[in-house]
Amino acid sequence: MMDAGTISFWIGAALTWVIVMLGIVLFSRFYKAFQQSCHDTETSILGIVGQLQKMQATLTEMLVEQKRMARLAVEQLDLKKAEMTGDFEIIEEPIPQPVEPKPVTLKPAIDLNVSGKLPEIK
Repeated sequence: MMDAGTISFWIGAALTWVIVMLGIVLFSRFYKAFQQSCHDTETSILGIVGQLQKMQATLTEMLVEQKRMARLAVEQLDLKKAEMTGDFEIIEEPIPQPVEPKPVTLKPAIDLNVSGKLPEIK
């Protein structure tokens, strides 16, 4: 028969095996949840990247518009300064008059005979 030491060894081995298997099952569940959260996080980050690119394009357009407005403001200030100091020259440019289109007359490609006869083919 088996003595108490051998029985306790096999019971300990069986319990150890059960604990290791439970640990593997719990680790696999954790790993599955971790993979899902990684996928969700990656999807969220890609969405945020798209929104940031749109925001960057909008900010770039706003910056270009702001530069244009600053340039126009500088030009206006230069004109006002020139007006106040009398250091300007008035240049009159002629305004181009709109050109009216000439009426187009269409001539028929074939001279139609009123007599009803067809033209002779040569």
